[in-house]
Amino acid sequence: MDPKAINTGDEEEIQHQEAVRVLAEKIHHQTEQVMTNVEEYIQLNNADLKLVIYDLKRLDNFLGNVIEAHPITYTLSEVMEQVQLDEPTLRKLLVGVGVDLDKTARDPDEPVTEKDLIALLADRAGSKEGDLLADFLRGDSPKIVWG
Repeated sequence: MDPKAINTGDEEEIQHQEAVRVLAEKIHHQTEQVMTNVEEYIQLNNADLKLVIYDLKRLDNFLGNVIEAHPITYTLSEVMEQVQLDEPTLRKLLVGVGVDLDKTARDPDEPVTEKDLIALLADRAGSKEGDLLADFLRGDSPKIVWG
């Protein structure tokens, strides 16, 4: 095999990954800026959003469609670690809330969606597992509460 072809492919992959990283960072910063702008707009207009609500609804619809088409997924092992359950128990609980999993399978790398975990959270709310799952799903993102 031609060594130049291998190096070129590696370099192209590195450039591709860098482009993905840069764009993700740009989206993150723009999202933060939109939230800041909306908060400032509310303060300037005593919470009157009439002029921007249409755009916010359009954005909400767009983002909802993106999330539905590309759901957040986790491996069972990630969830098991966070909620301190073994795989058979976690599978049993997930199947119990309607998640399409084989209860008898053993594959800690099997993915589950955020939606699946939310169903489990609703079922286990108030329990130790539910609290741990809520913390896991919430992550370290700040909660935004509109007063």
